[in-house]
Amino acid sequence: MLEFRKITPADRTEILEYLKDNPSRICENTAGVILLWDVNERIRYAVEDGTMYLAEIKDGKAIFYYPIGGDEEKALEKIENFCRERKLTLHFRFLSAEQAEKVKTKFGQEGKPDRNWADYLYSAAELKTLSGKKFHGQKNFVNRFSREYPDHKFLPYNVTMRPLAEEFAEKFYDEENKDSRIFKEEKRIFCRILSDYASTGQTGGVLTVGGKIVAITFGEVVGDTLYVHFEKALREYKGSYAMINYLFVNSFKKPFDYVNREEDVGDEGLRQAKLNLHPVRLIEKFFT
Repeated sequence: MLEFRKITPADRTEILEYLKDNPSRICENTAGVILLWDVNERIRYAVEDGTMYLAEIKDGKAIFYYPIGGDEEKALEKIENFCRERKLTLHFRFLSAEQAEKVKTKFGQEGKPDRNWADYLYSAAELKTLSGKKFHGQKNFVNRFSREYPDHKFLPYNVTMRPLAEEFAEKFYDEENKDSRIFKEEKRIFCRILSDYASTGQTGGVLTVGGKIVAITFGEVVGDTLYVHFEKALREYKGSYAMINYLFVNSFKKPFDYVNREEDVGDEGLRQAKLNLHPVRLIEKFFT
């Protein structure tokens, strides 16, 4: 019988073990998203017979992620039984195309993709070099930043930088001052990253000018992919976004083939910025 519970700091080691691989390359199947982006703490998890289950259960509905690890067929049967016994309507979210087909076969549910939630997947080799005509604009931003701020430094983030990072966050969010729900959640997530950094399996980097942080980013390598979960920069420093993106992907000793810069959530400005980096593909996510 599946027994779901709220995720606590004590559960993180077990959860991280199940998330060591992510063949679908969907960002929601990473520690950075599951442990940090659940700002309202609605996700519950259970582990049984070598399978981890994640779900949000509310208002007579159970919204499952695809089960991770173990026997898939048995795991789907357990999900079906769990919902039947509790008279819950079953739904799935953040499915890959292959997983959506399996859900359709098992439950007869037709998964629908949502363009706003598609992940942008890039070639790591391309982002590390910015070679070729198509990256001319990005390379210009990087070169301009180097010329205008010759004292800039890229440093690995560590917990002693927290006061400077909080100072950066206050300035960034005051200047942007967007009224969207996602923007407000982002600020809470940033605070969570800083407070829980050591236990979330993330790698951070900061870009400084004159000793002050002007850009900051956090991510993790899972399998053959770097997932960039968080990236913010002060716009007054022209080229700061391009520069921290470039330096961050070049800072890892562990090899990886792809960079997942996640979804645009329907923000047209963000969508254009992500397209300007020339993704090799968009990873569709399906919802039932």
